[in-house]
Amino acid sequence: MSTNILGLGIHIKVKNFAKSLAFYKTLGFKQVFAYGPQQKVKEDYDGVVFAHGGTKLEIASGHRAVKPKVFQQLLSSSKISLMIQVPSLKPLLTHCRKANIPLAVGPRHYYWGTLEAVIKDPDGVVLIFIAPYSASQAKILHADETWSTK
Repeated sequence: MSTNILGLGIHIKVKNFAKSLAFYKTLGFKQVFAYGPQQKVKEDYDGVVFAHGGTKLEIASGHRAVKPKVFQQLLSSSKISLMIQVPSLKPLLTHCRKANIPLAVGPRHYYWGTLEAVIKDPDGVVLIFIAPYSASQAKILHADETWSTK
């Protein structure tokens, strides 16, 4: 069987919709669709879809097929994470500092040729921001070079 995948979407069931919405918007995620009690598209719970390229990220405080208690659970592992490609980590790190978003892992140079930094959303979802490696950017960001060679 050959599957012709046209895109990929991620749906995050959030505990506090307003807090999660503000978090993703402050990181620059572009909202393309909203639904909920106060929206044009009516639903019993709030939800927003963000889109970048062929990828969609949806956050919602409810879902018809998911039990309500799921939305109150925080993630306790980083078994699944979002990989977000950016041209540079510098604007992200500056923005996180100004918005009081703590880094889970500061800038690191990995031997596969990337600079990466990690933050977590309000529910504990791990977001890995990945930029191409350059020695000058690594120096500016004071990137950890521990894993730069293998």
